[in-house]
This record gives sequence, C-alpha cells and structure tokens, in this order.
Amino acid sequence: MRYIATGQEVFRIDEFATNVIGIPQLVLMERAALRIAEHVKERFPAGAHVLIVVESGNNGGDGIAAGRILMMEGYDVEIYWVDGLKSASTGFDAQYAIAKKLNMKFVDELVNAGYDVIIDGIFGVGLSRAVMGRQAEVIKALNDMDGYKLAIDVPSGIDATTGFLLGTAFHADATVTFGLMKLGLLMGMGYEYAGEVSVVDIGFPKQAIDFVEPRLYTYDPKDVEELLPHRKRDSHKGTYGKVGIIAGSKNMAGAALFSAEAAYRMGCGLVRVCTVEENREIIQSRLPEALLTTYKEDDIDTMRSAMKTVMGWADVLVLGPGLGTGEAAQYLVDKVLRSFDGTVVLDADGINVLSEHMDLFETMHSKLILTPHLMEMSRLTNQSVTDIKANKYDLAREFAKRHNVVVALKDARTVVSDGGLQAYINITGTNGMATGGSGDVLTGIIAGLLAQGMDRFEATKLGVCMHGMAGQAAAEEKGQYSMIAGDIVRSIEQIIAKEAEE
Repeated sequence: MRYIATGQEVFRIDEFATNVIGIPQLVLMERAALRIAEHVKERFPAGAHVLIVVESGNNGGDGIAAGRILMMEGYDVEIYWVDGLKSASTGFDAQYAIAKKLNMKFVDELVNAGYDVIIDGIFGVGLSRAVMGRQAEVIKALNDMDGYKLAIDVPSGIDATTGFLLGTAFHADATVTFGLMKLGLLMGMGYEYAGEVSVVDIGFPKQAIDFVEPRLYTYDPKDVEELLPHRKRDSHKGTYGKVGIIAGSKNMAGAALFSAEAAYRMGCGLVRVCTVEENREIIQSRLPEALLTTYKEDDIDTMRSAMKTVMGWADVLVLGPGLGTGEAAQYLVDKVLRSFDGTVVLDADGINVLSEHMDLFETMHSKLILTPHLMEMSRLTNQSVTDIKANKYDLAREFAKRHNVVVALKDARTVVSDGGLQAYINITGTNGMATGGSGDVLTGIIAGLLAQGMDRFEATKLGVCMHGMAGQAAAEEKGQYSMIAGDIVRSIEQIIAKEAEE
C-alpha cells in the first residue's frame, strides 16, 4: 500500500519535516535536485544541452540546484528565470547565490536553441490560480519547442490535487515527483500532461507522513500476493464459497457469462447463474461449470421460484448486469435487496433500477456494494457527471457513509470508499478496458473474493486492482484497440498465477 497525496497534504508533510523534525529545507532541496539530475543522466550523455526554466519558489530552487549538479558533470546547462525581479523564497535565494558564484549561465531571452532537455521548474504543488501573463506565454513557448520535457514535482499549470488545467500547462514527457504520488497526476488533464511519472524519495520521514495521514492510498501489483485469500491444502469446493449471478435479460447472456466466469477464475467454489430461459443454451455451452437456474420474464411464478432457489443457495450475489430496467428487473431488485441478508454486488441495470427507488436503502436487508460508472452515479445522486468527476473522493465517501454501502466509483481512476476518511484509488488498468462487458467482469471478480471470506471493502479494493491488472495483461497480448471483455476474463488466471509464483 502507498499513499496518494493532495497538494495541501504535501505542503503539510514538507512543513512537518522542516519545522517539527528539523530537516533543513536546503537538504530536501539538494536531494530533490539529485533525483532530477539522475533522471537526466540516465537518459542523456554528458554534453547534452539542457534548459531549466524557473520561477522564484522552491520548485525553481530545485531546478537551479539540479542544473548545478548537471553542469558539474559536464552538461551544457542554461537557466531562464521567468521573472528575475520577483521576490523569491529563502531556498531559491540560497540556490541562486550558489549558482552565481559558480558562474552558471542565466539567459535573458527564451529562444528555441535546439535543447536536448527542457526542465520545468516554474510552479510546484502550491499553484491554485490560473496561469496568466508572461508565465503563460513561457509555458506555451516551451510546449512548442522540440526536446525531452521534464517536469519537477508537478507540471506547471496543473492543480496538484484535482489535475485541473489552470489556464495553460507544461506538457511533459516525464515528471519526477517527490515523496508521494500526487493525486493531480492521476486525474483529469494532469494524467495527460505529466507523462511518465517517477516517484522518488527525498527524505520525508515516516513520522511526517503518518502525522498528515493522507486520505487516499493505492495498491501496487506487489501487494496482491499478500492480499489474495489463502488456499488451504485441506479444502473442497464448499470451502471457497458460492456465488449467485442474477443477470442477463433476453439477448444479454454475455453479461451473466462474463460475471460468472470471472467469479470462477478468482477462485470461488461454485457459481449459479440465474437468468432468463432464452440464455440457457449459450451459458451451458460456454460455461458448463456453472449451475443454472432460469425463469421466464413474463411469468412471476417462475421468477419467484428461481429467485428463492438462488438466494437460498448463495453466499454472495451479483445483481444487475444486463438485467434491463423493465418490470422483471424492478421486481428482482426489490425482492432481492429486501430479502437477501448476505452481500450483494449491484451493478449496471441494478443500479439504474435502484436510482428510481431510493427508498430501498431504508428497507433493504442486503449488505451492498455498488459499482457505478459516472453516469450511473449521476442518476443515484442527481448531480452532473462533470461535478462528480471533479469531486469523486468526497462524493463516493459521502454516499457510502449515508447509505452504509461500499462504493466503487468507476472511471479511468476508480475510487473505492466505505464511508471512512481514507479511500482507495486505483492506478492499474488501461484505456483498452473501455469496452462492453468490462464492468460485468469486475462484478464477478469482487464476488469471487467475497465468497472466499473477504469483507466488502477489502474485496472491492482488491477486485478493482486485479481487474485493472487483468486488463493490462489483456492489452499486452491483444492490444488496447482490439482487446474485449473476454480477454480480460482470460487474463485473470495469468495474473493470479504470476502473483502466486512470486
């Protein structure tokens, strides 16, 4: 597990490290500069032409110090100070004084001189206003230049917390960020403008991070092996739980199929699919391992009987994928949530039905996990997709807390919350997963983990992480353009086998 920090949280960590622990600011600045210089040296030989563009804060001081290190190792370094008359931070003044004594080259004009490397040290994590005037002109000019573009900590013009574009921003090939990943580098335009992000250690002590206790954290793939449910040597299929899948209306058999197979691939003992009679043949032929209970959408008695069978049998239910929003779906959602006292993973049409019957939150017996995408969350909250995307953490947390549910708010960076102060943000996955059926796979993965004894929050976090890992594996094999949901399902086994071996 590792923390993801907001701009304000990073400021507080830095402040604690310097003012409470007593680490001099210049020590942190020198370590940051070393990391920046190392990044350049790993990619370009001595003699490369390097431009470092700075403003008067500590970010600019980092840039000047990095330039000094590179110059002393044989690089051709030039520094452009955007506003040389502006009052500067103490750290910047110290680095500037050293640079002048070493006769470092400061240029008065910004020209396209064929630089190999362009380093952005204009603004840091504290920027919260729109970039305007000369600073905006400089950033636009830098973006038009050729050369490898490297941002210090956060690309100038990107909000370190939201990832919003603040007028204009430096478009980096790579970003070296200090101490902790910044939330804004994972969100919105920050994700686009940061390029390849390297998180480097500059000496923030653990006590400073623990004091601030950032609200967001993530898993690395290396965490997965420890988090996966343990397989006992003395066990049988009943040991690993039973998943019921209530999904798939007529012509939507794939939704039930993807969810069911994903649950099996995650290691649950048994899966029973409860779906319309028309889906029987395809499910039995494609997944003969699954038990099958069917009903007729226009026959309430067969529906009631099928629902009673699956609810009485399952430890965990998936409800909603491909179910439709008609009378049959509304009946199923209502009866299951009022009657089943286990955990239900509610997705897709199940969420859409719930959004029209919010009173169910007051009367349901089920322990609920919701996996809405942004539009489905909009229906649940009556807020715009734009507002939700801009405030995913708080909205997911508030909704989860109010209704006592776990929410996996799906987006390029999915947020999982159980209503507590800390939430999980996912960093695995690929844009190739934006394909029909991908969400159905996620429901099966989460249900498979639940069936093996994981609690709601832990199963949802790990499920989202592994869903993204499977998507990455599928993209490596099939390509981001050509991969489909079935490829994600088939990649689950590769991920689990790899983690188990390691």
